[in-house]
Amino acid sequence: MSAKSIRARAPSASSPLTRRIMQAVKSRETKPEMQLRKTLHRLGMRYRVDCRPEKDLRCKADLVFRRVGVCVFIDGCFWHGCPQHFHCPDTNSDWWLEKINDNRERDERQRARLTKRGWLVIEFWEHELREDLESCANRVRLTVSDRSKWDMRSGSLEACH
Repeated sequence: MSAKSIRARAPSASSPLTRRIMQAVKSRETKPEMQLRKTLHRLGMRYRVDCRPEKDLRCKADLVFRRVGVCVFIDGCFWHGCPQHFHCPDTNSDWWLEKINDNRERDERQRARLTKRGWLVIEFWEHELREDLESCANRVRLTVSDRSKWDMRSGSLEACH
């Protein structure tokens, strides 16, 4: 990667329509994210939304269960390079491949930092939520429930009362 950031080297949109479409893409509160949040809330779960798990980490998770050390990331199939659904645009394809690879590397670094600090990271592709929302919500529910018995600081199970 060159010294100049990917964002600074972003090519212009190939057409006014493409520009409007790209500007309309949401980075948060996407439909799959909102559906998962609604389902978890219905199950009685409470969480923080779009926030840093720890103040000194430069990463935001879609859902954060601070008390139990669980972060949930919902990755868009295009922006995070889903192996099943990502298709590189024909226009500016070299730049897009670099951009998506950079996103993947950033995701990996964030996962590693969080895991090193004792966080349990759950990631879903957007298509997973569309295909089986209930199963994804159940995975989060069970993980948070299991982690409620876990002491993040010591890395051991707490005595069950």
